[in-house]
Amino acid sequence: MTDWDIEHLAGVRAVALDVDGTIAGGDHRVSPRTADAIRSLTSLDVPVILLTGRSRRNTLELAREVGITNLVAACNGAVVFDPVADENVRVVTMAAADVEVLIDLHRDLDLELTWWTPDDIVVERDGLMRRQLMELNESEVEVASVEGIDPDQVVKMMLYSSPERLDAATAEILARAPQGTRSMDVFFEFVDPDANKWAALSYLLERLGVSADDVLGMGDGGNDVAWLSRIGHPIAMGNARDEVIGVTKHRTGHHAEDGAAEILEVAHDLIAAGRDAPRVR
Repeated sequence: MTDWDIEHLAGVRAVALDVDGTIAGGDHRVSPRTADAIRSLTSLDVPVILLTGRSRRNTLELAREVGITNLVAACNGAVVFDPVADENVRVVTMAAADVEVLIDLHRDLDLELTWWTPDDIVVERDGLMRRQLMELNESEVEVASVEGIDPDQVVKMMLYSSPERLDAATAEILARAPQGTRSMDVFFEFVDPDANKWAALSYLLERLGVSADDVLGMGDGGNDVAWLSRIGHPIAMGNARDEVIGVTKHRTGHHAEDGAAEILEVAHDLIAAGRDAPRVR
């Protein structure tokens, strides 16, 4: 990490936030303190953009819970939607060839596989991955045969196993599917190259007329590296993976201890103070 001047947050014009491992605590929920910090920024008309691997349905509920009315991104950036109107504005599905590669990796390496449509999460069998996905997304996860996958509907796929098995398989996974990112210790995530979190964020910033240099962002996983490395104020969570720490300017507290709220509260105060300061004529 480089030297970081906290006073620069006064110039922030938008905030981008990962969810799990960032604004969600150890119970996978956003604490009252963090929710209040988000609302305080939206009260200043600062857009707070969710950039999450969670399902569209769960992201919709979360955005409404914390009072976000601007566009947000779910499914690791593959689905961008309006949480007020409940309407999709951008959906990017995976290429059929990439879907086949991941099915082959699932079979060849004996890793569990989940595939996501804009509306549903599907796994091949019941088990630990299905239960973890339901806990993270607070919604039902369907069970179906991998033979029934329709590539035209797939926006995201994930390979799942123990951290040790994924560590051992990483080289093979990335050799065959280089767009993959290690979002959590037990998941590798895959979306279309035009549908990652950076693609979604850049699309949203263009609509807002905000430069990436004026964005404050926080994340913890490998799928946050691409976008954190391109914004002006990137911050790693206390629990962040090493690759995230390497591209950020500051490190806040652990996600289970309201680390995100610490930064959001400071940002609110600095932005508000900057707007209240008398202008030099």
